[in-house]
Amino acid sequence: MYIRRKVFIVFLATTAANLFSQGIRLGLNFPFRGPEYASIANHISRLEGCGAHIYRQMTYADLIWKHVEPTDNNWNFKYPDSVFFHYLNHEYVANLYALTVANTNNGNVGYQVPWRACTNSPLCGWRYNLDSTATMDYLSTCVNRYSSKVRYWELGNESINSNYPLGMPILPFVDFVKHNYRWIKAVNPQVKVLLPGTVGTYGFPMQKTYQDLHALFSNNIGNYFDIFSFHDYNAWWTTPLHIDSILAIRDLYGLQDKEVWITESSVSSLNFSAITPTYSSVDEQAADVWRRSTIAWAKGIHTFFWHSGWSSPPPNEWAEFGLLDHTGKKKKSYHSYRLLADKIANFTSAQIKSMGIVEDNNNSTIGGNGVWVMKFVVNGESRYVMWSRDAQTYSLTSASDVKYIVTSVVPSDISNDGETAVFSKDSIYLSAGAQYTFRLSSLPILVEEVKTTSISIPTERTLIEVFPNPAKSYLEIKSALSVSSRIELLDALGRLVLQTELKPQESEMLYLNKLNKGIYFYSISREGIILQQGKIVIE
Repeated sequence: MYIRRKVFIVFLATTAANLFSQGIRLGLNFPFRGPEYASIANHISRLEGCGAHIYRQMTYADLIWKHVEPTDNNWNFKYPDSVFFHYLNHEYVANLYALTVANTNNGNVGYQVPWRACTNSPLCGWRYNLDSTATMDYLSTCVNRYSSKVRYWELGNESINSNYPLGMPILPFVDFVKHNYRWIKAVNPQVKVLLPGTVGTYGFPMQKTYQDLHALFSNNIGNYFDIFSFHDYNAWWTTPLHIDSILAIRDLYGLQDKEVWITESSVSSLNFSAITPTYSSVDEQAADVWRRSTIAWAKGIHTFFWHSGWSSPPPNEWAEFGLLDHTGKKKKSYHSYRLLADKIANFTSAQIKSMGIVEDNNNSTIGGNGVWVMKFVVNGESRYVMWSRDAQTYSLTSASDVKYIVTSVVPSDISNDGETAVFSKDSIYLSAGAQYTFRLSSLPILVEEVKTTSISIPTERTLIEVFPNPAKSYLEIKSALSVSSRIELLDALGRLVLQTELKPQESEMLYLNKLNKGIYFYSISREGIILQQGKIVIE
């Protein structure tokens, strides 16, 4: 036995809550190319309502060595100070050295001392005998300055790559990491050090990353980092395979106690970039916010970061990867991200209930098919995230009287200014032992299970038919209820246009001659309880 009701909910931008005590599960990277020249205040004001637990890669506000100490003891902390000393209710990963290991003046490798940097490999690079004193000074100055504000430090970005000058050779890199870890912990043993995020699924084959990680871990680097991170792009159905491969390498070397973070993962809302799959669109980007993150969490990834906040403009290959478009306006993905933060990110357990087809092929026609269901426990209640690329179904059977709140996590509509999003929402009442079958699509739904001890559930079965649909001149409402009820018809703006009482076990007619063509919504209620809602098209 079940009773179903359907409504639409509206989300507005709100102020971020302090979530530190609930764990760091959901992160966000700042912009990649272009919008980083806007002020930090501008970025924070546009993004702080998204619900991110932690921010990473703040671009010009990071501790880039060539920026903060371009010459020996010539310090400039203007931009990092503008973040760490002004926005105290946010958590950060502070990036040291360089945004990418080759991202310095004249292409010099970013781990080098800025005033001695050069490009003549192998004579150039980082050398302990020559560079350790300057490096220790740089590290101790930066970590000491922000020790009370920053708990997570990352040694550069995408530097685990043996192809010089895009990365350091493996053995020098191992030596470099070991020294850095000791020096940072000597300043503040409470902070966490991230091994730099690996190049992920673009630019280099993932197999190359796996090979470098084997070489890295086989040289006993495991005791010299606290958190291992990697980057994951391409189609969402490739994500499980990449995660399994990374975790297998970690576990092979006895590093099961190390948290693994995905510090970059996303797709564009455009589909012209070689980095993003061809399925990409505004809706699919918003769906990927949920697909990629929930797969990652259910497979044991501790923290997931979306890349990025504010989009780069076209024709950049990173165009429109953000939750904000290149003008700074909120996109559907922003509101989906916020819903994820509200509903799932504070989970206490996660598991895979059903897994579809996994393929390491960006253009696969069958990858992602099947049924995908991730189950989370949040505040003691079960929540399911479901989708299916090939539109299969999934059934839940209730163990007791429950209410399922079903939300389509991709907004059905968004206002022109981007500030308001509308989500389609459904309520389904099930008695103990009853089963409900969900018809899925590639866009996920969130199913929240609420015990009936906390709600008032209707005792009558919903036996009300509303037809025809589409309608032209009339609607017939056929009720099999043993008590009276009321039907109300509202236009697309929520204004009441028609209403009538429904007698027990009788039919009523609503004549529509005075109404304009378009979409309308009906609501049937009894004693203040909504029994049934739906949409009617008048032609």
